[in-house]
Amino acid sequence: MEGSASRPTLRVRPAKPGDVPTLFRMKLDLARSEGNEGVLVATERDWLRDGFGPDARFRSFLAELAATTIGMVTYSEVYMTALGGAVFSIQDLYVDPARRKLGAGRALVTEVAAAAIERGVPLIQLNVLDSNPARKFYHRLGFRHLRPCLTYAIGGAPMLTLALPAGVTAAPPR
Repeated sequence: MEGSASRPTLRVRPAKPGDVPTLFRMKLDLARSEGNEGVLVATERDWLRDGFGPDARFRSFLAELAATTIGMVTYSEVYMTALGGAVFSIQDLYVDPARRKLGAGRALVTEVAAAAIERGVPLIQLNVLDSNPARKFYHRLGFRHLRPCLTYAIGGAPMLTLALPAGVTAAPPR
């Protein structure tokens, strides 16, 4: 995306292993802004292992403005049995609050959409907190809330209790 003479150029690029500290800082900022810092148990080492290389479990893009990283998006593939193929799930979308309204969020999601089209992935999904003002932004991009759909989750002690009849005795995975 080219900038005018008065505006620096916004650039989006795939993240590299050396970007993990920046990505992780943004993930921490996002978790804090959502009041979910305690849920973040992953480490930079986890992100380096799982975000890069031939067995990467997620992918990411960075947004840069005048050579300063101002945003990131992470996404992964989820297999949908009804579709007989994968969809992309955006896990994290973060833009530095002081740099919002410059097009970085749109540019980051645009790159995920381009990657989906390139790979023949027909759908991008994301979960968002009901209280998140970014819901309006997602709607402007074309995302739609699937009203009959609700996200449920189980983990920790309740998951361990549920698994006990199946003979599981170890602690649940993090």
